[in-house]
Amino acid sequence: LARLALLVSLPCVARAITFTLAPEEHRCVSELVPAKSLLAGDWTISEKGDSHTTVVAPGDEQVFSNHEVHGHFAVTAKANGVHKVCIANNGTASRTATVNIKTALEVSDHKTVAKKEHVEAIEAELDRMKKMAVHVYEEMLYMRTRSETMQETSESTRGRLLWVEIVMMCTVLLMGLWQIHYLKRYFQVKKLI
Repeated sequence: LARLALLVSLPCVARAITFTLAPEEHRCVSELVPAKSLLAGDWTISEKGDSHTTVVAPGDEQVFSNHEVHGHFAVTAKANGVHKVCIANNGTASRTATVNIKTALEVSDHKTVAKKEHVEAIEAELDRMKKMAVHVYEEMLYMRTRSETMQETSESTRGRLLWVEIVMMCTVLLMGLWQIHYLKRYFQVKKLI
């Protein structure tokens, strides 16, 4: 519940849309909602009369229905996709409708969010984020281990190269001394020195 309070305290960015409905007209407002996320909102219609408010999930599955002129809805998305909030004016006069939609972490009304199904959606999102954080942490540890291994290999190679260079210098020095000694004996035998 502490996680829920933290998420709900995030800044609320809601989207309110107002439009006029002619008699026998209906309009829908669409919102792209990820699976297991909360889609909540409210609606108000200007005058009493015959109206119908619905929330339709992807695949035209109706997940909420109400005939009141104002109210609140909150549904948990079962699948990724576009969810539609539709208002129909079945009366004989034009009416003004206002729809306010909030998604997932944007909900700020604790009474609306504190239902078990909504908490489960937020917990699922938190679990997904936790798994991502653990994966990033494990990747960081793996990269650190590889870096240390490469550094050890580099130091080992540098040490071996130092010994190869020392052996080469000694070999060149011995060859030079041997050449001097050989040439000295050659000239002594030929009696040039």
